[in-house]
Amino acid sequence: MPTLNDRSTSDLALGAVLGSAATVAATVLLKKGMAHSGSSSRVSSGHSVLTQMLSFFERSWGVTSLNEGKDPKSLDSEIMKFADPSGIREAMDKAGGFNLRQAGLDQEGTDGDDKLMKMLEVVADLSVNTSHPLFLNQLFGAMDRASLAAELMSVCQNTSSYTFEAAPVNSVVEMEVMRCLASVIGWDFDNSCDGLMMPGGSLSNLMALHCARHQKFPETLGKGNSAMAPRPMAFVSAEAHYSFLKAISVLGLGRDNLVKVATGENGEMSVNALKEAVEKTLKEGGTPFFVGATAGSTVRGTFDPFAEISTIAKEFGMWMHVDGAWGGPAIFSDRDDMKELMRGTSDADSFTFNPHKMLGAPLQTTCFICHHKGALLNCNSSNAGYLFDTRKANSEYDVGDQTFMCGRKTDALKFWAMWRFRGTSGIANRVNGLADATKLFVDKIQEHPSFMLACKPWPFNMNFFFIPKRIRLTMEKEGIATDQSSNLPLPENIAKELDTVAIDLKTKLMKAGKAMIPFQPLANQDAQVFRVCLAGDMEFGEREIAELMRVMVEYGDDM
Repeated sequence: MPTLNDRSTSDLALGAVLGSAATVAATVLLKKGMAHSGSSSRVSSGHSVLTQMLSFFERSWGVTSLNEGKDPKSLDSEIMKFADPSGIREAMDKAGGFNLRQAGLDQEGTDGDDKLMKMLEVVADLSVNTSHPLFLNQLFGAMDRASLAAELMSVCQNTSSYTFEAAPVNSVVEMEVMRCLASVIGWDFDNSCDGLMMPGGSLSNLMALHCARHQKFPETLGKGNSAMAPRPMAFVSAEAHYSFLKAISVLGLGRDNLVKVATGENGEMSVNALKEAVEKTLKEGGTPFFVGATAGSTVRGTFDPFAEISTIAKEFGMWMHVDGAWGGPAIFSDRDDMKELMRGTSDADSFTFNPHKMLGAPLQTTCFICHHKGALLNCNSSNAGYLFDTRKANSEYDVGDQTFMCGRKTDALKFWAMWRFRGTSGIANRVNGLADATKLFVDKIQEHPSFMLACKPWPFNMNFFFIPKRIRLTMEKEGIATDQSSNLPLPENIAKELDTVAIDLKTKLMKAGKAMIPFQPLANQDAQVFRVCLAGDMEFGEREIAELMRVMVEYGDDM
């Protein structure tokens, strides 16, 4: 059975880390608050709810002692208490009053702190426990405790990571993260790379397109898109993330200038189709400038053939970007199957991945790195002298001018803490363990008559149908077996029934608080399918798989 974590050692250590982090958080915040408080009543009012909240955090994460509190990652914990919008408002009103037009709680008397704390407890009570093993709804999940401890410290500092003087420690940490990430990819950061933390994969993909446009058409920095060659064209897989479509609109290039390249049978970009699309663009007078490859697509989990795509990118002078927001952590693994997935990444011009997804860092934690020294500064610098000045001490760490934003959270600290605590081998073990657990789940799906693979699984994604009893009988009559994957579309009558099943079963499981699992469209299938992606610092083995399949059968077999 795959074992993703050794709870007997890591949780003992990290329980202490989180407990200490919460204590430090309380000390730092209270001292800073005392220094700026105008009266003793304000001190009491502001600090009581803060100390209560920190105590609540310790209880919620089970870090007060080995026997107190609860573990949100336990299969026995609640995943959610379902409430509709009116129910949420009602609960908040009962706790202390939801309407912002009311007088402030600290103006109504001495119990304002307690009322606010009760309302914040309602927030926790009615929110989704995204660290639950059966929270499978998104591409993120159980938080890594080392990274969470660093997030607490980051929040306490309440600073912005644009200059060394404003965020000295994070500036050094961010540079170290990028330097080591470059090394993992096979690049030399100090001599040939730029990199920084971004608020999410979508903005990283926007940054990649932005850099590619500037490299191909540097005159656009001053004159805008009117200075570009006719019809600048970008290319992505038909399975690529939707953020590319939005990014190209933000850049003012127009969605017609983004070509969605056909894929192979299993969803990976077709190299032949890419070359044909590029040649067609040239024949029609267009100018290819960008190709976005994917390491782990959202739905299927596909990995494009990076090495082959890079060859075409170089042939036609295009910037190649690898969007590894989901599957990018495979770069840390030394297993042959993972190495094959990431083969050719070092040939890319830029790479991004989200530690907050597969690896379990708190949202948001995203790395963007490009293999062109000075590229980020060249296309983003505004020379804002009130903030960036080379005469300031340690200004070489002032990376804020390398982005199109201003303020940025000190996100690097979260990934640095995880990496430093787990080590490269620990991160690799997490990646490998999630792949192994997914493979185990695939095997269980193929053994159970109520489940059927909807397409060939990739290492980190599995798409399947849940098949109620009455539909199984119909499929048996039509000679359709459920113990194999179906890349071919199901018959229309069966697909129509399964489409409704997926939508209704998801709702039933969510309202019962049993599981959160997404349904979604899948190319070549007319019915919605369920998707499982295992993410974060989670245990997921025989017990968790059996429980998910059990509740799906319990709530769905008679549908």
